[in-house]
Amino acid sequence: MGFVVGVDTGGTFTDTVVIGEDSSVTIGKRSSTPPEFVEGVIDSLRDAAETSGGNGSMLAEVDALLHGTTIVVNAILQNQGARIGLITTRGFGDTIFIGRVSSRTAGLTSDRLHQFAHVAKPDRRIPTSRRLVREVHERVDWKGEIVVALDEDHARQAIQELVDDGIESLAICLLWSFQNPVHEQRLMEIAREVAPGLPVTLSSALAPKMGEYERMTTTGFNSAMLPIASDYLGRLSERLADDGLSAPLLIMQGNGGAMTSDEAAVRPINLIGSGPAGGVLGAKFLADALGIRNVICTDVGGTSFDVGLIVDGQPLITPRAVVDQYTLHLPLVDVVSIGAGGGSVARADLSGGGARLRVGPQSAGARPGPVCYGQGGTMPTVTDADLVLGYIDPGYFLGGSMALDASAAEEAIKVHVAEPLGMSVDEAAAGIRLVADSHMADLIRQTTVERGYDPRDFTAFLYGGGGPLHGTSYAKQLGLRSMIVPGGEIASVFSAWGIASADIHYVFELSSPMAEPFDVERINAVYAQLEDDAAARLEREGVPAGQRTYQRMVEMRYAMQTHEVVIAVPPGQLGEEAPEQLIAAFENAYQTLFGRGSGFREAGVEMITFRVHAYGRLTKPAPRAQPRQSMSVEPTTIRSIYWHEAGERARTPVYRGEGLAAGAELDGPAVVELSTTTVAVHPGQRLAVDDLGNFVITET
Repeated sequence: MGFVVGVDTGGTFTDTVVIGEDSSVTIGKRSSTPPEFVEGVIDSLRDAAETSGGNGSMLAEVDALLHGTTIVVNAILQNQGARIGLITTRGFGDTIFIGRVSSRTAGLTSDRLHQFAHVAKPDRRIPTSRRLVREVHERVDWKGEIVVALDEDHARQAIQELVDDGIESLAICLLWSFQNPVHEQRLMEIAREVAPGLPVTLSSALAPKMGEYERMTTTGFNSAMLPIASDYLGRLSERLADDGLSAPLLIMQGNGGAMTSDEAAVRPINLIGSGPAGGVLGAKFLADALGIRNVICTDVGGTSFDVGLIVDGQPLITPRAVVDQYTLHLPLVDVVSIGAGGGSVARADLSGGGARLRVGPQSAGARPGPVCYGQGGTMPTVTDADLVLGYIDPGYFLGGSMALDASAAEEAIKVHVAEPLGMSVDEAAAGIRLVADSHMADLIRQTTVERGYDPRDFTAFLYGGGGPLHGTSYAKQLGLRSMIVPGGEIASVFSAWGIASADIHYVFELSSPMAEPFDVERINAVYAQLEDDAAARLEREGVPAGQRTYQRMVEMRYAMQTHEVVIAVPPGQLGEEAPEQLIAAFENAYQTLFGRGSGFREAGVEMITFRVHAYGRLTKPAPRAQPRQSMSVEPTTIRSIYWHEAGERARTPVYRGEGLAAGAELDGPAVVELSTTTVAVHPGQRLAVDDLGNFVITET
């Protein structure tokens, strides 16, 4: 076994983790390079090679390279993508434009929801106009029976008209096609006859689920992203091959697993959420090694703050994603994000006759970045506040490779926040930091308490460039008594580390609604079909039978409801007792989510969508234990740092992370500096280094 490499492209930095056969870890970190993200990936890989003492030929020794990218979600949010045509059943051409009532509010923050006069459907449309939609004569009913045969001559004319109108990709989404895809499959054949080489996406292959609107949006966005993903992955593959990579290029999906780059090029919609999912996957991998069952995964980046949960050893998965107010049929690791990170912009809001401090959601991003970067930024950010308060050493940022301008940061805070609000610079900077941390704490409350979980029953993993610096503050606000900075230095690139630990993962779904009393034979038949499809896919990927595993799920609800709860289903042939066991599990999960007594058994229970997660296990090194050392820990310097608990600056010991071996302990207030992140240990907290090199922080 050689190297395993994980690369995560974020909004500000591109991170690389190289894991050796002996579990050694080498880190690369360079600025992302929008809009040409390939350059940032290559820069980060070369940084890792240089750090390891190599000459850039490292890729020739790599066994697998796994990559998480924001290329698809960025394109959607920026209204980019191919000019697509849409084929649907006669009478349903306006579905994508009508949407649902929830289209006005899906994915909006509470602040946006309160602006009632401005709440509206999303501006962007997939496709961009009604003229690019064609309705064909055909009809399949809810049982999958053909009611009206496909009029092939009319369909051929419709596709030709769209091609003549200059479409670059074609989406096909027919009513009830997931019950019988024969008409969609024939339309694809006709499209290939009319326009050979035209990319085609079938809803029955991509999202075979109930909900024609969500199925149509998912199909449309996938179709629009095909040329963008194909171009990006093609160019990246060429550059990597030129640098010596001969191993497979695997792409991280939002469901927490990897797929081949060829598969990603035809299913680009699956790349949404790939970076945040990597962090949760890494947390699960490490939590399993530590014997921890419940984890709050928190990632503070330059642009966003991401939160995911691991409950009873498993990451929570959501069957739907919301992107730019569009709801998609897309199983994802359930990660919730807000615009809060090191690049979040702070300003004094003097509107409405009052004076308030606002932080985020706007971000300075990678370019121009915080004021202290000296790249043209003029508005103060959270990172500028951290620098002014003394948490960050301006001469040791990114291990000293990037000098920060503390005086410019102080001046920006003074002009844009302190003076307008009548505060000192320290008070303004502390306010910026506290507001940002409070936003993060609020998101964790929403993710835990509002779902029926007590955050005090969880361990918080603090990662991302700003997680160790801010996590000890927002965890303190929530009353958490245990926090882990994973791997110390690894924390700032933890999503890339998680991506490197990913397995191949595909999701197979089928909506086959049924009401109780449930037909066990039918349930077994559905899972047999899904698992056969899953086995065939893993076979094509070259995954040996002994490295394949399957996990079953089902979406259940009370009769007449419109949303479902996901329940785990045991493997193997289900017996007659299985329905009652699944109903009991559903009712227990329902009451966990919505409160004791919220269930309504008298309404009856329905099963809607059946799902199989198929995993192809990849060989990967396990975390390596470090020898414990009996040693006294001495600070490298003493620095004046402002702690909001005291409301003033205090002389604070500062330690270098490389000087803390397994067994080391220190009490707060203290700061631990690493080359790519900083750990803030607040008063009343203790940091201990465990056998795997993790920094374990507890409230004393």
